[in-house]
Amino acid sequence: MSIEITGQGSLFSSDFLTETIRQTPEWQTFSSGACASVEVKLRSAFDKFPINQNTNESQTEDDLIWPVLSLLGWVDALRQQNLSAKGRDDVPDGVLFQDGLAKEKANNRAQEWKRYSFGAAIVESKRWLRPLDRRSGKRGEETAPSTQMLRYLRRIDDVTSGSLRWGILTNGAKWRLYFSGARSVSEQFLELDLAQLLNIPGHNDGLFRLSDDDRAHWLRVFILMFRREAFALGGVESKSFHERAI
Repeated sequence: MSIEITGQGSLFSSDFLTETIRQTPEWQTFSSGACASVEVKLRSAFDKFPINQNTNESQTEDDLIWPVLSLLGWVDALRQQNLSAKGRDDVPDGVLFQDGLAKEKANNRAQEWKRYSFGAAIVESKRWLRPLDRRSGKRGEETAPSTQMLRYLRRIDDVTSGSLRWGILTNGAKWRLYFSGARSVSEQFLELDLAQLLNIPGHNDGLFRLSDDDRAHWLRVFILMFRREAFALGGVESKSFHERAI
């Protein structure tokens, strides 16, 4: 099967995403049946979301992004935790934890910015289909989402001494994975269009339409890359799936 490259960013090599990933234990133990089951649930989340309306950030976050994260195994999280000791200039939409124990440890810290040390990744949510690389003329959208994510990751790297280095940026359709340890954080991310991979009407058309085989491959890549297990440290070198992939 010939797999065409989809998405943007260069955090992972094209060879890994198209070929080598199929040789990993994570891919081989994640059956086609399990992937199909997750696909049905993801599609259901999109079916319940009004994709043809001008949905705002709060609705996109509550009714689509967090349900998708839950389906990917992220059930332990804290929302709107302040990264700054004073003011509220840096407040990511959420911090994700590997398990309830990590969240409990975080909640034992009185200062919100100290809770990030126990997290596995941060999440920044934007309104449905909002462009991720440019600001708009709308109130509250004076900064490009990608610029905002880079600022958060720099701040988090400082306050956690490098223990939390992953960020997820999404507008509901497109999902990006950032790594603060990349040589060029602004360019070396992974972006996949979940709406296209699920064949949502209007999102898999035209010149760049994906075949069913390609959609199946990239949806499996999406799940493996964004699910909770991919961020867990393990093995002799205590590395995550992402770090081994890089």
